[in-house]
Amino acid sequence: MLKNEVLKILLSNKSHVSGQNISKYLGVSRTAIWKAVSTLKKDGYNIESVNNKGYLLLNKNETLSRVEIEQCINAYNYSNPPKIIYLNEVDSTNNYAKKVSDSLNADFLVVSDMQTLGKGRLGRSWDSPSGSSIFMSLCIKPDIAIEKASIITLVMAVSLCEAIEEIYSIEPLIKWPNDIVFNSKKISGILTEMSSDMDGIKYIISGVGINVNNKDFPDNIKETASSLFLETGILMDRARLIASTVYHFYNNFNIFLKTEDMTDLKEKYEKHLANIGKEVKILDPKNKYTATALGIDESGALLVNTDGKIKRIISGEVSVRGLYGYV
Repeated sequence: MLKNEVLKILLSNKSHVSGQNISKYLGVSRTAIWKAVSTLKKDGYNIESVNNKGYLLLNKNETLSRVEIEQCINAYNYSNPPKIIYLNEVDSTNNYAKKVSDSLNADFLVVSDMQTLGKGRLGRSWDSPSGSSIFMSLCIKPDIAIEKASIITLVMAVSLCEAIEEIYSIEPLIKWPNDIVFNSKKISGILTEMSSDMDGIKYIISGVGINVNNKDFPDNIKETASSLFLETGILMDRARLIASTVYHFYNNFNIFLKTEDMTDLKEKYEKHLANIGKEVKILDPKNKYTATALGIDESGALLVNTDGKIKRIISGEVSVRGLYGYV
């Protein structure tokens, strides 16, 4: 599509590019370039047009596209990046990834500007506005034991923290096992789902929702939820954060594959673990109790001390809350 080719050129230049040069490079008329730029403006791209200078792409914080995501991912220069599927709107990126998983043999990433039925762990809903958040699902098809699949949530959590550190120069924390927090407020959640058969794992989908440029939240969650913009004052290009997250995930995933557990990622994870050394509420349906979080074991289970006894808390079976708040 011509508009995508024009967008690639504008993304690659930090100064004005003349319509004549673009038309010559792409082998089309200047009128075709003008129409492509007009379409991009309608799509939400802020493009400055100046006589005798050409076109300049200004801030693009509210826009997102497959072209941008691919360009940002390619900048990391790593082998075999996932195929990008971009949607303006979808019920859930996880649901969409499930639907197309059989038709794609390699890893792929589904990204949507908006979700209509976003969900989190334990079936909780996830507020999914357009133009400000990241909704993405990375589908991988690894040759690992089925019982190891849940660890991918922890691998993604570490990777997301590293991506946020890289781009924002802040230190987010992980509320075990799958929430990313900053200043004691949730800015991201992870939902990992798996499908398997008698031959093993068919796919693992790690769905990620990140509050990036959100400027406000509904009254019922604003005490516990925030965005990277509200906490840092920085309006960020979402494609950059997507690309960084994917890059760090594959780095950490390759580390995970050496042992198929958290042995070599345990130190990284515990560095970001918000609960470590703190009293937490273990919301076990059979027995609610208070304990001190000690860290994680190689399987990703949370280790807690309760009355002098060490217990393993397994994700999916119980919920953990801070004793004096969300974290």
